[in-house]
Amino acid sequence: MIEILGWLSTVLVLIGYIFNAKSRYILAMIAWIIGDIGWITYDLFIDNFSHMALSLVIISINIYGIINLKKYK
Repeated sequence: MIEILGWLSTVLVLIGYIFNAKSRYILAMIAWIIGDIGWITYDLFIDNFSHMALSLVIISINIYGIINLKKYK
C-alpha cells in the first residue's frame, strides 16, 4: 500500500509539470502540493527525513507562489 502512495505522489508531481508547461501555474502548484503531501506521508513510513524536509520546503514555496499569483491578478 505504501508503494502505491509513492507512485501516486510521483504521478501528481509529474502532472504538475504538465500543468506548468501549459502555463496553468496555480493548478501546477496545487498538484505539486498534493504530491508533496503524499511524499511526506510516504517519507514518514520509511524514515526518510531529508526528503520530508525537502517536500516541506517545496510546499512552502508553492504556497508562496499561489499567494503571489493571486496578488498580481
